[in-house]
Amino acid sequence: MPPPGPLPQGHGTRLGYKETAVKPWEIEEVRRAVKGKWLTRGSRRFNGRVATDSRKAGEGDLFVAIAGKTHDAHAYVRDVIEKKVAAVIVHAEPSTEVLAAAQGGDVAIIQVDDTVAGLNRLAAAYREGGGSGGGGGGGMRARVIAVGGSNGKTTTKRIIQALLVEKYGESAVHASPKSFNNNIGMPLTLLEVEQSHDFVVLEIGTNAPGEIAALGEVCRPDVAVITNVGLEHLEKLGDLEGVAREEASIAPFVVEGGTLVLPADAPELLQSVKSTQAQRILVGKKDANVVGELQADLMVTDVVESMSGTTFSINGRGTFHLPLLGEHNAVNALMAVAVARRLGMTDEQIAAGLLKVAPAEMRLEPMKVGGWSVINDAYNANPSSMEAALKTFARLRGDGTGGGGRRVVILGDMLELGPSSETMHRTIGGIVGAWKFDLFIAIGPQMKFAAAVAKVSGVKTVHFMDTAAARAAVPGLLEPSDRILLKGSRGMALETILEALRKNSPPAVVSA
Repeated sequence: MPPPGPLPQGHGTRLGYKETAVKPWEIEEVRRAVKGKWLTRGSRRFNGRVATDSRKAGEGDLFVAIAGKTHDAHAYVRDVIEKKVAAVIVHAEPSTEVLAAAQGGDVAIIQVDDTVAGLNRLAAAYREGGGSGGGGGGGMRARVIAVGGSNGKTTTKRIIQALLVEKYGESAVHASPKSFNNNIGMPLTLLEVEQSHDFVVLEIGTNAPGEIAALGEVCRPDVAVITNVGLEHLEKLGDLEGVAREEASIAPFVVEGGTLVLPADAPELLQSVKSTQAQRILVGKKDANVVGELQADLMVTDVVESMSGTTFSINGRGTFHLPLLGEHNAVNALMAVAVARRLGMTDEQIAAGLLKVAPAEMRLEPMKVGGWSVINDAYNANPSSMEAALKTFARLRGDGTGGGGRRVVILGDMLELGPSSETMHRTIGGIVGAWKFDLFIAIGPQMKFAAAVAKVSGVKTVHFMDTAAARAAVPGLLEPSDRILLKGSRGMALETILEALRKNSPPAVVSA
């Protein structure tokens, strides 16, 4: 795959509400793409912006009314009509008053079977060049890089983005600003891609069977990365084999001549993608680089971890520094290196790009809270990522920049593990006990099982049934120089404990 040619100028800005260089679609092209029917017709010109938040919709936009768990945007259709949007996509039948307002305001209303499905059809049409009508501003010229996997998707996406920006420039690369990896965020990210972009880096996530394939059918990646296969969302995916099948379902949608970047230590995944026609690049660690007869193409070697980040070599050659904590992030970086090399980058460019990677919010994010050194990894958790975080935190012991206080782990429940939940939490308790942390603060009804196991191993443990109770009590359990790891599933909202720590933090110690 040769590198792209000269780069035009311009880049995207805020998701769903931006100035765009994309040639505007005709509303009829939009209607055909989403497979909708007219409820009202209008002649306002569509400017290329797509909004799902009525507060951000503006004149000339296309507003997609999505019914969420707590808010149904159909309730705000009248509001966006008054803002002079070009068109609205709905699935619920509008009232007579709303239809009259649309006709009076010269706003088109298009009805589809489901607005989320319609949004995805629109993104798929744009990816492929506008569908049968040839619309969508001529479609996308950018190469699509899709990042999936049980853990590390956002981090790997950010590293890929940083590397590509190093060579091709910021204006050439578009990526979702946060973890927009579902059937709303991903198509919106695709629809933000402009003709000036050479690359778009997407996340693809899953909670249930079939979700990855549905996203793959929309984005049709040139390069697909599967970071790893771990125990995630077992309530619906069942077991490790089920997770592997789901993650592997992106493979059939990789474009002809495209590339799959895969973990070499995931036999279930490699079995699931063995029939793919895409080029495969296997990435692994020196101590786990062989699956059957398959040797990793790229191996992380010579890893050195510190509070300033992680230094590593590739296949025993070169030195690369990543300003992120943890050996597992060196593997994520190597996934990104595989992509960057495939897209024409040299190792010198890659090394320079890695130095500019910033940690994602609440993902092994080091911070100082008064006198406490905190590693905030509260964004999400499953057994694999929990083990990786504990391993990283434990290995930082004795590092001169990490302080010399107690090692305190504050862990919240890992959610959506189904019948395996108690067993998985007990396993985490065993890991806490094996590392002999000084204090284990367990939060949630499932984490009590981890606390029971850790306590048997001699670790001092305190258990709270919910985050609110922990938030009130945790500051009183800490000593001024403690080093703290904070990790739990998104639903546990452990980051709120940080606010309690800030309000009760000891003063930082200043060296003479």
